[in-house]
Amino acid sequence: MRVDRKIELKWQNMAKGMAAQVGWLRTGPARQLEVARARLGEAPPRIYLVGCGDSHYCGLATRLAFERWSGIPTEALESLEFSRYAVDNAPAGSWVISVSNSGRVTRTVEAAIFARRRGAYPIALTFDGASLLAKNSEVTLEFGYEDVGFGPGTLSYMASLTGLFALAARAGELAGNLDAGSAGKQMDAVSAQADVVETALEACRATAEGLGRALPAEAPIHILGAGPNLGTAYFGMAKFIEAAALPAVGQELEEWAHEQYFCTRPGTYTVVIGPPGAATDRAREQLRAVRDIGGTAIAICSDKDSSTAELADHVFAIPGLDDEVLSPIACCVPLEMLAYEYAVAQGATMLGFNDPKRMEVNFRQIFASQMPANGDGA
Repeated sequence: MRVDRKIELKWQNMAKGMAAQVGWLRTGPARQLEVARARLGEAPPRIYLVGCGDSHYCGLATRLAFERWSGIPTEALESLEFSRYAVDNAPAGSWVISVSNSGRVTRTVEAAIFARRRGAYPIALTFDGASLLAKNSEVTLEFGYEDVGFGPGTLSYMASLTGLFALAARAGELAGNLDAGSAGKQMDAVSAQADVVETALEACRATAEGLGRALPAEAPIHILGAGPNLGTAYFGMAKFIEAAALPAVGQELEEWAHEQYFCTRPGTYTVVIGPPGAATDRAREQLRAVRDIGGTAIAICSDKDSSTAELADHVFAIPGLDDEVLSPIACCVPLEMLAYEYAVAQGATMLGFNDPKRMEVNFRQIFASQMPANGDGA
């Protein structure tokens, strides 16, 4: 997705991005694995998934796949946390996979530069293969999709997810955990999520429209997820912030009981992401607690999971949701749709960029921040 000062603030761009995720999933992942195979030939001792905003959240969403498929210790870190802190102890040869749609985010470019200085191996995952990030990385994987126009990231997030899954499969091959056939099957499973996403877009539409239009202005919204869907929870938070400047809160599933629970009351909306997996039981307990103290409980779960659905006031039931490792691919869809419907109903302007000053300050903060010359933050 192109990002510059001449962007057009059209809501149809976000709608087009959501719809385009299906086509991307059918063809993009296989191409990304081919590129990863052609350009990466040695297993790393450690893997860092680095980015800001959505680009960080997709790392959180795919870290489990890296460790399960490759057996290589993997961390998902915000760019500054890597470039100013973790880089100091990164083993030589570690992959530092820096994700940035624009390829111009200063902290993420900085992460690649500082990684290279310390003997790590920076890999860029970006829409712009000629970007500053690409120029400061050893290897670049370009998204390669047709730009649908500026808007809160949907297609760009999906391309980031699948690019990281492709790199996880390649890491598995290089580490000897996956043979070529097994790695290919993993990516076939990623591509098969196209059908799940296509079905989710239709199955969740009525609930997203009804709930999105009914949500009060400035409604308190908490979005909870665990494991790979902690990243999905943060992504959902970001869509509400970007689409409507609504200060939604993304939180780890367990931590809600220790923090946001005490702010939950009638008029509070809590979305619990509960695909089949290791934390489904806890997701059900949290949904029950939301309702017990008068909040509105919203579940994202499999259409076969009646035990979770019956604990919620509103349900986004997704047919075909059965693999927890890949579940972030489909679980992000109802959150995109809900944020979109809420923003349109509120008459919001995405990112508040109808205010030129807000755009200018934001671009300065993200794209024009200064890098420390010596690489230690001083």
